[in-house]
Amino acid sequence: MNAFLNNLCSADFWLRLLYVVFFALAWQVAEVALAVLVLIQIAYRLFRGEPDADCARWGSSLSQYVWQSGRYLTGANEQKPWPFSEWPDGDAQWLRQPRDQEPQ
Repeated sequence: MNAFLNNLCSADFWLRLLYVVFFALAWQVAEVALAVLVLIQIAYRLFRGEPDADCARWGSSLSQYVWQSGRYLTGANEQKPWPFSEWPDGDAQWLRQPRDQEPQ
């Protein structure tokens, strides 16, 4: 019970809670933006027969932002996503590292 009271009175706890609310709202906005990008990409493919490279880069970048946000929201990572760090690169490659090689 003492740990609960200490955490409840901790400024760090309340600050993180504010960040969680902020990034949860940003997640919702990004989700809508991704849906719009999907619709644009569908229309582009329908009329041009191929995906739009700029739209694909934006989608990649935005999906990486959502991934970073999700990791912060769930406590898997303490690094805050944009605007507290760099916006993800749309041309970055997603690589899965084996567990024994993950950064600590």
